[in-house]
Amino acid sequence: MNIALIGYGGMGHSLASAAGTRGHRIVAIIDRSAPEASAKSLDAQSLADADVAIDFSSPAEVMTSVQSCVEAGIPLVVGTTGWYDRVDEVRQVVEAAPDSRRIGFLWSSNFSVGVHMYFRIIAEAARLVNRLDEYDIWGHEIHHAGKADSPSGTAKTLEKILLDAVHRKESVVEERLNRKRADSEIHFSSVRGGAVNFGHTVGFDSAADRILITHEARNRDGYAQGAIKAAEWLVGKTGFYSMDEYIRDIFPAS
Repeated sequence: MNIALIGYGGMGHSLASAAGTRGHRIVAIIDRSAPEASAKSLDAQSLADADVAIDFSSPAEVMTSVQSCVEAGIPLVVGTTGWYDRVDEVRQVVEAAPDSRRIGFLWSSNFSVGVHMYFRIIAEAARLVNRLDEYDIWGHEIHHAGKADSPSGTAKTLEKILLDAVHRKESVVEERLNRKRADSEIHFSSVRGGAVNFGHTVGFDSAADRILITHEARNRDGYAQGAIKAAEWLVGKTGFYSMDEYIRDIFPAS
């Protein structure tokens, strides 16, 4: 499989390594500032030799990536976060493409298979806590100092899982609280610091005990391997997908 990388920061380097271990080739690196880049801007020519593109660039560049890949007929995997207010717009561009340019598009807030196992675990724990009013709920995450958005897409996914499952919780507060937190709220805090930090914890807290469920990544490898595997899954398909469709193939519903 020939892969074009859009964005070549820390994740781009990890993707290049993961692709090589799975027998794939990086045929293009599109990045404005990376010295290894084969092109500074994205267009049909920079994607000419690719079977699939993987975008870990910036939120502002995602729409350009989508439009360019549709024009080139190249499937696109997007791991960039912070652009989710434009999901419907991206879906429209992908689904409105003429048949000759129909592509597969797959996005996720997190491509780590371990994180998706974590999502399943949190969902089941939240289902149990929904029946136990004595347990309060909170969340916390830490990411490296270079993380561009806060809270992360992974935190947003965890927030949705908790709100969907626990009916007494109606909203999430992400910012600093200078007031008493309402009983119907979940406070989900974020810290940014260090070189390679990826960690999420959800707490289920009662007067008698506390249950902490944590996922911590040791490095970027799990994210990169997951994105490469997702790209393998996407090639040959058309349509708009989230990671959920791919994960269902790995963890079928019981």
